[in-house]
Amino acid sequence: MKRLFIVLYLLAGFFGCLFSHGIPVTFSSIKDIHKAREQRISWWREAKFGMMITWGLYSIPAGVWKNRAHPDNYAEWIMFDEKIPVQEYARLADGFNPVRFDARSWATIAKMAGMKYIVFMAKHHDGFSMFKSDLTDFDIVDATPFKRDVTDELAQACREAGLKFGCYYSVDRDWHRPQGPGNEYKQTNTWDFPKSTRADFDKYFRDFAKPQVEELLLNYKPDILWFDGIGMKSDQQLQELVSLIRKLRPECLINSRIKTCKIPLIDPSSYCDYVSVGDNEIPNSPPGFDWETAGTMNSTYGYSRIDTNWLETKEIIFRLVDTVSKGGNYLLSIGPTSEGTFPEPCVERLMEVGKWMEINGEAIYGTKVWQVCGEGPRYEKEATKDYIKETKGEETINPDVDRHGLDIRFTAKGNMIYAICLGWPKSELLVKSLGKKAMPNIEIIAVSILGSKEEVRWQRDDEGLILSSPEEKPCEYAFVYKIELK
Repeated sequence: MKRLFIVLYLLAGFFGCLFSHGIPVTFSSIKDIHKAREQRISWWREAKFGMMITWGLYSIPAGVWKNRAHPDNYAEWIMFDEKIPVQEYARLADGFNPVRFDARSWATIAKMAGMKYIVFMAKHHDGFSMFKSDLTDFDIVDATPFKRDVTDELAQACREAGLKFGCYYSVDRDWHRPQGPGNEYKQTNTWDFPKSTRADFDKYFRDFAKPQVEELLLNYKPDILWFDGIGMKSDQQLQELVSLIRKLRPECLINSRIKTCKIPLIDPSSYCDYVSVGDNEIPNSPPGFDWETAGTMNSTYGYSRIDTNWLETKEIIFRLVDTVSKGGNYLLSIGPTSEGTFPEPCVERLMEVGKWMEINGEAIYGTKVWQVCGEGPRYEKEATKDYIKETKGEETINPDVDRHGLDIRFTAKGNMIYAICLGWPKSELLVKSLGKKAMPNIEIIAVSILGSKEEVRWQRDDEGLILSSPEEKPCEYAFVYKIELK
């Protein structure tokens, strides 16, 4: 009932938006639009795990500008942080020659990690296009010695590998071009363009940003357009952009940052297919609509030569499990080097994640939120404090204390419940959420552990479901009990 109410609420907001723009709404059109969105997003709901690739000219300074390091901010923001003049920053293109770039290798790594889609950074806030554009020479084909369209190569490699392909496009911020003083975030280029006005942003949107989005749609046919807006567009400009995407490629998904980075959002279905929560954030409970978190493998999205604060594999798996248990997708970012390679620590960790997914992917792909998301010390700590993780690569809770066998996340698929144990139980495990008192209306008929042939002994009473642990671990980091219901 709660889910139905949310769907009806969102649809009401969406059609209110259509009505306000003079678009006639009928019962038939409501059904058609809902059906189209359900078809469009079905693969994404199944996928659960994707890769974002954050790559551009900023991979050359890699977090250091004129011997000044930026350990506490994203490496891809160095132009803004250092207030680098447009002409000086543009000269980085002369030295951008990623001769070791191999699109098929990147797609293979993503697939081996268990990822189902890639979102590539077609243009970040620095204004440099990582694709061939007829609207500017400030792109990878025209401005660099490399002269290859890496977006096209990666799109083809993804489709050959059976991966969905998306493009990140910074539509609100572009430091290479005048955009006015900006909004409350003050994130436009005012050091080169101090007299720029709002009219410049309107011109930029009309003559450059929207036409570039059209180029991406027509030339690369993305399955996702991943925007990173901060509310600089007018309602009319937002509607123009959404309408353009729906017209040229109706199957393309749109994230909520086409409008703003703020959450919670009002009427998200009026302009997007799913919500992107804050960087590295995981809500403490299911938000009630499709959502995704974009996370980093260290403290930055783009490559930084001074940031070695890599997440351990167990933390990546924990964040994936935690996200999926609450109905979300995990989009994990990689920052390639200026030579065109993934940092080796990233590859090592992704291969370990892939091994875990080979055994336990059944508990991730295509699952839904169960009646309870989790139980245990860490889950309860988050829930009682109305807590949202925003770690930027740091552990929020001591894993030796809190990430033990009593901390569990749940997912569900069909008549199966998956109890994902974030540690190895020493002897037996008590799952309180599956007790007769907590869940009187379910009947359990079988229990097994993914990747193990050993029999799981189990009994159920009012207090919970008591499970034995096999003699040998089937994998590392997290372990999945598969519970079959009648």
